[in-house]
Amino acid sequence: MIEYKTGTEIINWESLVDLYFETDGVIGLGRERDLATIKKAFLNTYKIVTAWDADKIIGAVRLLSDGVCYGWIHDMSVHPDFQKKGIGQELINELMKGDENLLFGLTAAFGSEEFYYKLGFKRHKSVMAKYPGESIYLED
Repeated sequence: MIEYKTGTEIINWESLVDLYFETDGVIGLGRERDLATIKKAFLNTYKIVTAWDADKIIGAVRLLSDGVCYGWIHDMSVHPDFQKKGIGQELINELMKGDENLLFGLTAAFGSEEFYYKLGFKRHKSVMAKYPGESIYLED
């Protein structure tokens, strides 16, 4: 049975890095196994939800927010062995619980747009981004 947990105090950081290694998450820091930077970023986050299979993190998502007006969803990831089982939907539902009044935004990974449409998200017409380096998500 998959268990969902909110907060950082219960995170097994090695397990979280393993998840992002498998899914190439956190702007590539997972592939680099940069535990220190990932941990620092997550500890500075408004809200974090993780999905657990026994003692292994198999899904995670975090919310950057002011808690009043805006929330930006980042680092949504489900381990490939557990995808298409409703875990991602439950992670998003848990993440938004109690903050339904916020304007939520996110950058969807290529191919995951339909997942977010099913959750009620819509394409935004004027989102802009500035990355610290090159990104396949930026247009010229």
